Amino acid sequence: MNRDGLLTVTVVSLTHSRNRMIKLVLTNLKSPSLRSLLKPFLNPNISFIHTRLPNKEKPNWNMNHFSAHSNPLLSVLEQCKTLDQLKQIQAQMIITGLILNGFASSRLIAFCAMSESGNLDYCHLILSKTYNTNLFSWNLAMRGYSESKNPEKAIFLYKELLQCGELRPDNYTYPLLLKTCGQLNAISLGYSILGHVLCLGLDSDAYIHMLVFCGELGFARKVFDSCLVRDLVSWNSIINGYVRCGKFKEGLKLFREMRMKEVRPDEVTLISMVSCCSQMEDLILGRVFHQYIEENGLKLTVPLCNSLMDMYVKCGCLESAKILFNKMSKRSIVSWTTMVMGYAKFGLLDSARRVFDEMPEKDVVPWNALIAGYVQSKQGKAALALFYEMQDLNVKPDEVTMVSLLSACTQLGALEVGKWVHHYIEKHKFSINVALGTALVDMYAKCGNIMKARQVFREISGRNSLTWTALIGGLALHGHAHEAISLL
Repeated sequence: MNRDGLLTVTVVSLTHSRNRMIKLVLTNLKSPSLRSLLKPFLNPNISFIHTRLPNKEKPNWNMNHFSAHSNPLLSVLEQCKTLDQLKQIQAQMIITGLILNGFASSRLIAFCAMSESGNLDYCHLILSKTYNTNLFSWNLAMRGYSESKNPEKAIFLYKELLQCGELRPDNYTYPLLLKTCGQLNAISLGYSILGHVLCLGLDSDAYIHMLVFCGELGFARKVFDSCLVRDLVSWNSIINGYVRCGKFKEGLKLFREMRMKEVRPDEVTLISMVSCCSQMEDLILGRVFHQYIEENGLKLTVPLCNSLMDMYVKCGCLESAKILFNKMSKRSIVSWTTMVMGYAKFGLLDSARRVFDEMPEKDVVPWNALIAGYVQSKQGKAALALFYEMQDLNVKPDEVTMVSLLSACTQLGALEVGKWVHHYIEKHKFSINVALGTALVDMYAKCGNIMKARQVFREISGRNSLTWTALIGGLALHGHAHEAISLL
């Protein structure tokens, strides 16, 4: 068969495979709206050839490739430490014309998107004003936004990419977008992106990832089982789906099948497996995976190290978590927070506070961890004092903070402070979920304001067994035994 004949067979095969995949999607998906959305993409006259790139880890913005050091300016750029330095290098690139080179401009974008000294607004400016940008640059910028405090900007950037019409998204683009949809809980948007994936004819990895994100785990498994070739990305997507859904044994079983197929796990796989051990509190299996990482020379990246630390904390082995933490040359806010939570969990509040004070930056999570630690150790006054400190530093609390504060008021019998917290919740328009509603009922009931406890109980939309128990316990505690019994 000549080259043209072989190409024709390949295109027809890919088109048929794609159409079978879409029909399978339409047959199995639960959502009528999603089925309606995808039907227009089932067009037998459209075919695409997609070349998959290898799945390479990009742990930081720097690159050791020969091309990055073949030009003196690019070599200097790889050593860049600040945005001011970058702008000076960019000026020289504009003067020399190097800025017109797609690879060279991508290195500027990589610094702005991924470096600790980068600036995403400036990254966007370079991307929009520079000619000959490549898809790698767009993907880097979207990744930077997806990991920022404003992940929704990754979606806006994707829209710009489609509008420019010069580049076509690939299998690196969509996982970034799906992650962003997950962060934003934007399910409908995720469905639309699945339509784009099907329209572009991308491979099954994107289908599986998207279906897992949409909660269609059963169908994602059918797609996975129907794949003739399963690469590491496919395995990671389906395994992560089971772990996210709390089906840890199924995830571990899939990992064993993956190893039997001689597919070598990577950092993403091991994070999922260690997470299984964390949730099952299986220290022995967690140590087995830790040993596997060390014996097989897998790089102990910050996310993987964080996952191991979390496993050891949840499994009650604080010392092992401490050893890992002390060995880390680079730590993220998650690393620090994990140790704060670990020390607080075991009642070592002085150590928890020391680590907390050493943190180079803090969001609301470590504050919540330490406040909860004080509450857990029956130190309500210290918990309230830490909240006031948090307020002085203009750190915005969340619902988790409020639950801990109400628990502290309950311990202290501090009804007036509890009323102030309730007013704060209403003033700042916090969403009163089941946990927060239960904490309010419990605080009022145990502090003796039964009338207010009944009122809050009636007003909250979500109740569980703990909500009922809080009201019944408060009624019984304050001499309303008959009413308490009537609620049983």
